[in-house]
Amino acid sequence: MKKGLSILYFLLLAFTMQAQDQLVQVAKQYLLKGEFDKAAATYKQLLDYSPNDAELQQSYLLCLLGMKDYTNAEKLVKKQIKSDRSNQKLQYSLAKIYKAEGEEKKATKLFTSIIDNLKPLDEEIRYYADQFEKDNMLDYAIATYEKARTLQKENTYLYAEELAILFDKKGDKDKALNNLLDLYISHPEKSEDIRATFQRIMDKPEKLASLQQKVRTRIAVDTNQMGFPDLMAWMFIQQNKYDSAFIQIKTIDNKLNERGLRVLDFARISLREKQFSAALSGYNFVIAKGVEEPFYAVARSEKLTCLNEQIQQLPNYTIADVTKIATEYADFLEAFPAFKLKETMREYAQFEAKYVHDIQKAIGILNEVVAANNVDKTFKGYCKLDMGDYQLINNDIWESSLLYSQVDKEFKQDMLGEEARFKNAKLSYYTGDFVWAQGQLDVLKASTSELIANDALNLSVLITENNPPADSNSAPLLMYAHADLLEFQNKNDEALVVLDSITAEYPKHPLLDDILMARAFISIKKQEFNDAAMYLQKIVTNYGEDVLADDALYNLALINENRFNNKDEAKRLFEELILKYPGSTYINEARKNFRRLRGNKSDMDASTTF
Repeated sequence: MKKGLSILYFLLLAFTMQAQDQLVQVAKQYLLKGEFDKAAATYKQLLDYSPNDAELQQSYLLCLLGMKDYTNAEKLVKKQIKSDRSNQKLQYSLAKIYKAEGEEKKATKLFTSIIDNLKPLDEEIRYYADQFEKDNMLDYAIATYEKARTLQKENTYLYAEELAILFDKKGDKDKALNNLLDLYISHPEKSEDIRATFQRIMDKPEKLASLQQKVRTRIAVDTNQMGFPDLMAWMFIQQNKYDSAFIQIKTIDNKLNERGLRVLDFARISLREKQFSAALSGYNFVIAKGVEEPFYAVARSEKLTCLNEQIQQLPNYTIADVTKIATEYADFLEAFPAFKLKETMREYAQFEAKYVHDIQKAIGILNEVVAANNVDKTFKGYCKLDMGDYQLINNDIWESSLLYSQVDKEFKQDMLGEEARFKNAKLSYYTGDFVWAQGQLDVLKASTSELIANDALNLSVLITENNPPADSNSAPLLMYAHADLLEFQNKNDEALVVLDSITAEYPKHPLLDDILMARAFISIKKQEFNDAAMYLQKIVTNYGEDVLADDALYNLALINENRFNNKDEAKRLFEELILKYPGSTYINEARKNFRRLRGNKSDMDASTTF
């Protein structure tokens, strides 16, 4: 009998607990919907069964506050305080109720007491500061952090960043900036974090101007403090005033006797941002210090990289420009033969092939690397791939395939091997062996390299969509692949003739959007950007649902920004890509560029250091 009663008791208990859980879920739903009266009634019913449940009490309090039933809210909190007088969070709730009731004196007394009784615990300090900020009581939030400073007197600039943000929210920009500037000088190891905070609050031109004026004033007062010119240079870079930044950086480098290291860092940042003039100024400064200086050789090497990249952006470079750079490469490598086993040598070969159009010389340069015994294996692999490309430009298909296959074999489990396999697959496509190429591409679509996987997918789709069954006409794809090879070999005019032939002979063929894209890229190579934009726009307009549409839109946006200086149109095009093609491989870059063009400070480089 007793056993039966026990079982019955536990069944009833389990049923009751299940019913309560269901009731809690109902109450939560009411609260989420803002139906405070229904939620309050449900929580009150639950509290009859569990009067001391802190979570239920807190939810019930939220309901009462939502209903503006401050009388019952005050009673509830006072009852909680009676059983737990040391709980400061309950005191905060009571103070908020007093404030809502208009009892300002009572509220102020409690808020002040909470701050006065703070313990030197970071978690507690941040909790109350965050609560005050969340409830838009900024003065109390500031007082919380300032009290925390008095509790840890040895750390004068504690919570300086948090205080700066709060002062800025209050509209007290002077205190905000002074807090950060003091911290910037006293804690140089936190400079990157502080710059990020500056970016967060410098959301208007007048704020940035105010900061620059304060920094200039401090530079004038303390000429020996190099942190301020460093900060000024960083601000100039945020404004794309690289020449002004260079003046600051050069001054610091000289004063600290850094022998060009800081300027070299500046030149690298400028090169990364394609600010070629500023980068060259930096490299020339380091080079001018003399051959005996520690950064002379690396500055000369990187200057060549800069010149190489710069010429790619020049619409009207001359033979004299090309000859001058080629000579500088040859002279440098003669003077510093150690760089013959480094990236500079590979760049030199690429320059000879692409701009001097001396393919045999390019191959000879890389042969020197491949023949060396003490060269890095991976670097040698990349040089072999380049040699394969140059042999293909020479129309030596066999030698090209052999070099790609060697790299494939040597780096079977490496991304470099995958790149070699892709090049071999594309070579087969060029020569019309679509079946073998397709087999290789199917494997490469699963590559760990997103770039190789995407390239393999795109070429695979091109072949699949345009290579008909054996009894149909494969001539258009064969012609297109041949034009693709001619373009790779820099025989652009011949490639255009073949593309014209496809359009004329097969005016309704599905390759037409691919032909427009090929024309666009040839126009870009020839620096004919108006024509390129026209072809890309045709793809966007006429083939908006096809696979190349997002590609065309992205490149059209880049041309508008970088070639036509039409930032508004570029921003519009990036936004169109984001909205129309959310699955595009360009989506992340498009978002980043859109935010940058819109002026989001968060997309600028907060980590720039010198």
